[in-house]
Amino acid sequence: MNGLERFFESLGAGWAYLFLFLSSLAENLFPPMPGDTVLLLGAVLVGKGKLAFGPVYASTTAGSVLGFMLCYAAGFKWGIRLFQRRSAGTFSESNLRRVRMWFDAYGYGVLAVNRFLAGFRAVVAFAAGIVRMDARPVFLFALVSCLLWNGILIAAGIKVGEHWSVVVQNYQRVMFGLLCLAVLIGWFKSYRKKERPLP
Repeated sequence: MNGLERFFESLGAGWAYLFLFLSSLAENLFPPMPGDTVLLLGAVLVGKGKLAFGPVYASTTAGSVLGFMLCYAAGFKWGIRLFQRRSAGTFSESNLRRVRMWFDAYGYGVLAVNRFLAGFRAVVAFAAGIVRMDARPVFLFALVSCLLWNGILIAAGIKVGEHWSVVVQNYQRVMFGLLCLAVLIGWFKSYRKKERPLP
């Protein structure tokens, strides 16, 4: 965290906003790029008074929307052929089928929540192009989704930045709590698998 913060400070404010824009853009084009992590760092720096809220919100949202629309345009122009070339990981056929089922069930509503679908954001954009959804509502719903998601993350990051000394003082307690939570979740998942009846 301190290393990334020093990196941002070395860039200067203007270049930092450009970096946030490019990071948000690349997250859509090259998943799983850690765009949200960089966004949160930018928000923490807003809370610490080192960056301004407006440019951080605008640059990250613009990058997210542009990245989404570029993926949509690629899906619209090249269709399933492009998707099949990137059929591993995020761009698996099973993920594409799942997103298509969501479109059948919820239509454009899937676009409105796409930023909240970690691991499926780029797939949603490609799939919207593949099924040739109208570009105008695609853009509007993508914009709304990005505004909501980025707003929530930035608000959370600002709070962390404003209370950074408290966060640092309680870092070990927080990490221990997260570790315990991860262990509990892992145990619960393994327990559910054991309890699941055989077909």
